[in-house]
Amino acid sequence: MKFAATILSLALAASSSSAEDVINLNRPDAEGWIKLFNDNDLTGWNGDPKIWRVKDGYISGEIDKLVGGNSFLIFKKPFSNYILELEVLLVGRKGNSGIQYRSKHSERGANKWVVKGYQADFANGCWGKLYEEGGRGALVWKYQDSAPEIKPNDGWNSYRITANGSKLKQELNGTVTIEFDDKDPTKAAKEGVIALQYHSPGGFEVRFRNIQIKLLGSESLK
Repeated sequence: MKFAATILSLALAASSSSAEDVINLNRPDAEGWIKLFNDNDLTGWNGDPKIWRVKDGYISGEIDKLVGGNSFLIFKKPFSNYILELEVLLVGRKGNSGIQYRSKHSERGANKWVVKGYQADFANGCWGKLYEEGGRGALVWKYQDSAPEIKPNDGWNSYRITANGSKLKQELNGTVTIEFDDKDPTKAAKEGVIALQYHSPGGFEVRFRNIQIKLLGSESLK
């Protein structure tokens, strides 16, 4: 996929004005997609370096033992309305992971890499379901139509997440797994960060690649 060479610098909505608070995003391609992972390093992301690394064009999360609870690789810019696409893989179908969206950074003691919010879940028995990390727990645990087919033999699985206004939709390998209209006046999230989960107690590897976003409505880059 080709992207325009022009780079647009966008400041984070944060109190600090340090260089780390500026995220350089490519302008959208002809179809409106922006890459969030450059295939080479973790530019734009923040997480525990003991867990996260880049290998052969994908992000790998792996540690023998994780203490202090779940840890997350956090993209350092919040978004509101968008379609997010990426591919995920649990090596050997072991472990537990997920994709956080419209989430809030929330440190927990010595653990600097904690978020709360919507999670597109994936683990045995949880693929494609909607969970709220650090909040209401399981939001949608019944599939919209049928269970998604998960690729065998460590194949890559395609996730597509749409967050538009109060409506959330998750698709996995082409199957719509959940649709949810979150109209809770106090708990529904309208914007937040995207993050990748590594679940305690560790001892497994999760991989992510081809991470791209298409902004919707007034948030779209012109």
